[in-house]
Amino acid sequence: MLYRNKNKRWEEQTADATKYPQGYFNPKPCRRCGTVFTPKAPSNLYCSQACSDYGVVSAYLNRCYGIDYDAYLSMLAEQSGVCALCGGEGFVMAGHHKLKLVVDHCHKTGRIRGLLCHNCNRALGLLQDDTDVIRKAVGYLEGVATIPQGRRPKRAKAQRPR
Repeated sequence: MLYRNKNKRWEEQTADATKYPQGYFNPKPCRRCGTVFTPKAPSNLYCSQACSDYGVVSAYLNRCYGIDYDAYLSMLAEQSGVCALCGGEGFVMAGHHKLKLVVDHCHKTGRIRGLLCHNCNRALGLLQDDTDVIRKAVGYLEGVATIPQGRRPKRAKAQRPR
């Protein structure tokens, strides 16, 4: 999931139907797949954990970026499942996250640019999406003289009087 779900997992949800006025839960269609199921609690909207996870992720993507999970999966397929910048497969930031790649968008226009790993997305954010700063960073990396790893510049030895 993209954020911590405070509800119990679908398999762990239980409610005592006898404590409700009608004594049972009415069957209803799953919000994702449409399968009619008997819920384990009145608030249960999905027939399985897979449908529930899909619904939670899709609701998050819709609320934040105006897309659903199918659109995300389509973008992921277009990018061959890798970060649009570094080509890496990405990683899950924390245990409650579900997606390895995040939706990169322009903060001024809200338009989605692609899917990035957390590091590339954060790097663009820290450079404030400023193409001039990014070009300067590339120039710096290409032109800087580096010290070989494991070595320090040698200091001139002070000569002792004889």
